[in-house]
Amino acid sequence: MQRDYIEQFILEQREAFDGPSPGLRVWGEISHELDRRQSRRLTLWKAGRAAAVVVVLLACGALLGVYLFGNRLQPAASLERVAPEYAKAEEYYQQQIHQKYQQLAAYQRDNLVDKDLARLDEVMQELRQELLIAPKGKEEEIVEDLLRSYQAKVSILERVLDRLQDAAPEAENPEGHEETSI
Repeated sequence: MQRDYIEQFILEQREAFDGPSPGLRVWGEISHELDRRQSRRLTLWKAGRAAAVVVVLLACGALLGVYLFGNRLQPAASLERVAPEYAKAEEYYQQQIHQKYQQLAAYQRDNLVDKDLARLDEVMQELRQELLIAPKGKEEEIVEDLLRSYQAKVSILERVLDRLQDAAPEAENPEGHEETSI
């Protein structure tokens, strides 16, 4: 039935179909449709280029970040791994430092001392970073420098504690309990 309708339409409109060229209205619609498709294609092309630029910028940023800050993410060298014979000495100094800090907690500290100790910690961290990249013959020298830094830190803490104890002998027993011997 539909076929008959199409045939009948063609037969009735035969003269319009046999014309030499389509009308201006038809060409206008074709031109409009082509422009619409082309603008959609251009929009997709522009969006694709923008996405590619964003991806390239992110990749460059990531590479730059790894290059600039990658060294900070490396773990600090431990003496146990690099120089096992010095590991016990490092452990001893760390215990001494911890013990001195606990004793120092009973007193009010000077910010200058804290700054000096923080600077010493920075130097020790730098030595650990050097230890990661040091050539084989240089490792022992760096380890000895690191142990000297530990000794200096313990010495500073001992001097600070001695001066604080001399200045405020009552702070030795901060809880207020008195010791008596019988």
